[in-house]
Amino acid sequence: MAIVDNMPTKICMHPPFGAAIYIKKPLYLFCQQWSLLSIFFIAIWLTGCASIPDSKQTLEELNAQAQTIEVVGAKKPLPRGKINKVLKNLSPDERIRTSLAEHLRIEQAIAGNSLYADNKVTLLFNGEDTFSSMRNALESAKQHIHLEYFTFEDVDLGGITLKALLLDRLSKGVNVHIIYDAIGSISTPPELFDTLKKAGAKITVFHPVKADSITLINQRDHRKIMVVDGNVAILGGVNLSKTYQSKGSLRFFSKQKLPQINQADWRDTDIQVTGPVVANIQQVFLEHWDAAQPLDEANFFPPLSKQGEQFVRVIATPATKRKNTDSPYYLTLVAAIENAESHIVLNSAYFVPTEAQEDALVAAAERGVKISLLVPSISDSILAINVQRSHYARLLKHGVEIYEMQDQILHAKMISIDGVWSVIGSSNFDYRSAGINAEIDVVILDNQTAKNLESRFQEDLKNAKKIELQEWQKRSLWQRLKQQSARIFEDIL
Repeated sequence: MAIVDNMPTKICMHPPFGAAIYIKKPLYLFCQQWSLLSIFFIAIWLTGCASIPDSKQTLEELNAQAQTIEVVGAKKPLPRGKINKVLKNLSPDERIRTSLAEHLRIEQAIAGNSLYADNKVTLLFNGEDTFSSMRNALESAKQHIHLEYFTFEDVDLGGITLKALLLDRLSKGVNVHIIYDAIGSISTPPELFDTLKKAGAKITVFHPVKADSITLINQRDHRKIMVVDGNVAILGGVNLSKTYQSKGSLRFFSKQKLPQINQADWRDTDIQVTGPVVANIQQVFLEHWDAAQPLDEANFFPPLSKQGEQFVRVIATPATKRKNTDSPYYLTLVAAIENAESHIVLNSAYFVPTEAQEDALVAAAERGVKISLLVPSISDSILAINVQRSHYARLLKHGVEIYEMQDQILHAKMISIDGVWSVIGSSNFDYRSAGINAEIDVVILDNQTAKNLESRFQEDLKNAKKIELQEWQKRSLWQRLKQQSARIFEDIL
């Protein structure tokens, strides 16, 4: 690490809790933060690893409990005939329609909530798209702004900083409520939060690092949520992080590096949602709010009219897993892969599949489902890259297509199945999202959304290298040892 005038260069590292931390601070603060991270690593071993439910048994139980599909519209629940018509129009393939209907029954039992109709979903690719949409939404705020983020920094939203925009809204009487993760935002200057608090913002910290709460340190709030006035929401993989706007080198615990990075070098995906499902996203935020700071919810749930045609379901994963169904995203993905009929496209910033997830992918490939997997070749976690690559051989042998993105950092989390069913959110294809972190993801039933995601996936493949089985089998013994030994840590990554 180069140090000039006691100012360390920008360092990017990925501790096993989900995102990069960029540090550019006085040396004493840098050392203080690394001390806290050291405590975190030790605490992981003291507090245990991911608790993953038995997906086979749990899904069998949920299948027995599953009821008919429920869809809530802008004004009232949709009748059975309307639901069947929508599902029929999603695909001309009867096999896909039948499997989708079966999956949606189980998914409803897993998530514990209904599908919402009449929504408009806008795809946002990369930080620039997200921050531009955020600015527009925040500037329109009249009642309240709710923000819940793993990493919370004073990002540039396109000519104005987040802090400046929030201060402006606060001065005009808009209520601002913020939840941020103590570890994910460890490098954020406290002055940012102090300034916002003094201006009237209400802020709560998720699981602050304290000696008397060391058993909670491994549970992190990995969500990325913005809700404005209860009628527009933005969520997905994009943190409020300057990594999307920085220039510099990424250096890790090896010689791996990425030359001059800027916003375009971080590949991510968010969505903006309007319509009835925003009320469900709002409720997820409120359930996470610190109970010690009660809120007047009178203006949080305005009447929501029809905005579009998409069916959307919220999959909210709590940090504290008290029962098997508290891992809804994990169970939803396994069930969706098991019901796939035609094809799957998947990208994940951290591809560290559980045994059940890998088995589901292999079984799908064996029954003829085409699976295309896009993963990073450059990451803020060398350990995660090695674990990821340790899974290639089995997947390749069963016909799964694997691509590694080149010259960009892939941070997007997306899966689309059979051209009709897609998921975007904060969850990675890994143990932490399955069994440890608080996450939020949304299922989108819409063939046009799936088509757009698949189109972007194909565009990304132009900047990716395909991994061929024959070539992969020739890798050195040292590479094999590194990859297999990294698996020791896969359930805390």
